[in-house]
Amino acid sequence: MATKVLVLDFDGTMTDAEEEGAPFTQVYLEHVAYLTGLDFEEVEAIAVHMEADIAENPDIYGWTWADTQGNPVKVAPSSVDPYLRIKPIAEEIFHGLIPDQAMLQRLLQHLYKISYPHSGMTFRPGVKRLFKRLLDKPAYVVTNSHTGAVQEKLKKLGTNAEGVNILDAWHDQVIGLAMKYATNPDFNAVPIHLNIPCMDRPVLLRRHLYAEVLDELLERHNATWEELVVVGDIFELDLALPLAMGARVGLVVNSFTPVHETQYLAEHPRGDVLLGVNEIYDFAYKS
Repeated sequence: MATKVLVLDFDGTMTDAEEEGAPFTQVYLEHVAYLTGLDFEEVEAIAVHMEADIAENPDIYGWTWADTQGNPVKVAPSSVDPYLRIKPIAEEIFHGLIPDQAMLQRLLQHLYKISYPHSGMTFRPGVKRLFKRLLDKPAYVVTNSHTGAVQEKLKKLGTNAEGVNILDAWHDQVIGLAMKYATNPDFNAVPIHLNIPCMDRPVLLRRHLYAEVLDELLERHNATWEELVVVGDIFELDLALPLAMGARVGLVVNSFTPVHETQYLAEHPRGDVLLGVNEIYDFAYKS
């Protein structure tokens, strides 16, 4: 079925998350050191040790978020990029210092918010060309990041030597704070979870807020889920829900992408594995 709506994730999909995330991680850990009273070197050493452990045990350290019933559940791998890895690292450092879990999670959200603007700006090869090619298409960026932060990056990407932003039309096609990690057990449009071979935990599918965002875009263009294509770099956050709803999905891989995700999508009739941004346009419109 022809593509009517294309949805792109941003951080990690359009950008080199490892390079961009390095200054973010530095600032985040500086805040953690200040709040705990620990030396920065001690905090950094804990982070380095934790990163190695997370890489070896990605399922154990799954990124957690409380569902609508207040139950903390694993909703993403914590190993894929710095923005996900920092949460279990901070939780380990704050362990025992803040016994109120709700307060701790609010603190971690705040640390993320104030540290994210310090991220670098390193786009994957081919991003500018892709966004130019999509100017006449119903295409959107849907991201967990703040709308303004992504809009600013796209403005810098699109501003030419004469100071003209050739990607200005994209300003209104960025939808931030999508909360793809939020789950609601009572959202019954899809099964509760998906089991993937060689993965030690189920992928939770009932991401109600993300579904609302995508539903609104489909209604805007009088499109069905089967006419939607979604591209992202983290299967659980970006792709699992739309795949379950009937969309086609493309996973842009990096060196941290779990093997079981690539194997699953490579064999799925509505999934594909993309090695870079340059493959997105043809995947969406020429498949």
